[in-house]
Amino acid sequence: MPRTIFLQIGNKDRISLSAFIDSLRNFLGMLQDLDSTVSRNPSGNLTWDVVLLQKQSPPLIGVSATPKRKRQQKLLDISETVETQLLENTRLLTYSAERNPYMSDAALSRLEKLAKRSKQLGPLTVYVNGEGAVRVESAITENTLKNVQQLTGVKYSGYASVVGKLEAITVHLRDEFRVWDEISGKPVRCKFGKAIEDRVKSLLRSRVAVSGIVKSNSAGIPISVDVEELESAEKGELPTIQEMSGLVEDYTDGKPLKKYLEDLDE
Repeated sequence: MPRTIFLQIGNKDRISLSAFIDSLRNFLGMLQDLDSTVSRNPSGNLTWDVVLLQKQSPPLIGVSATPKRKRQQKLLDISETVETQLLENTRLLTYSAERNPYMSDAALSRLEKLAKRSKQLGPLTVYVNGEGAVRVESAITENTLKNVQQLTGVKYSGYASVVGKLEAITVHLRDEFRVWDEISGKPVRCKFGKAIEDRVKSLLRSRVAVSGIVKSNSAGIPISVDVEELESAEKGELPTIQEMSGLVEDYTDGKPLKKYLEDLDE
């Protein structure tokens, strides 16, 4: 039986109706985005039912997931994975500017909006409390907001390439995939067009080189790529030194480089 996921909205005695509704909308949006990414189904596998709603300073809402039905067949129940990813990514982003491949940009945007509310309402808390199980919780604070904005804030933009493993294709709000950059060790969002969709699928879980307009944060770490070229970068497919010889014109007329430079000085 799926456990209940709770959201405690701040720690104040009073909350405006608009702040309450906006918080619920972004909480639901984050659950739906995680559902879409985990299931790899743009419309998701789960519906969310309210099982608890109470105003006791501060407000508290509890929701539970139910698998959808498609053609009289129940879809796979991934509620436990969605629950785990919600708590894990919220915790990661509260303590560091990190997320895992299941946290899409859409979900990150929802979390950013919830974190902004913490300035006025105090920390929001997401937790799971199953029967006979230990309560697991994660806070959404102003520190969460700072870390999310570090990930999403673009400082530099230009044509470049990112090399890493292609993972987590998503098509929920836009067509994108993740590449784990070998230099930074961070996931980079790569937005692609329909023309290369089959190629993206064929290179899933492969080492690739992605080229295009790369947007980076203030630390120079790539955040996203508007993909123009996508190539396999598996080591067995890279050209050898022998194969590369002759690709560049022989500017030294066959002379060793030292001799060529000496002759230029004469």
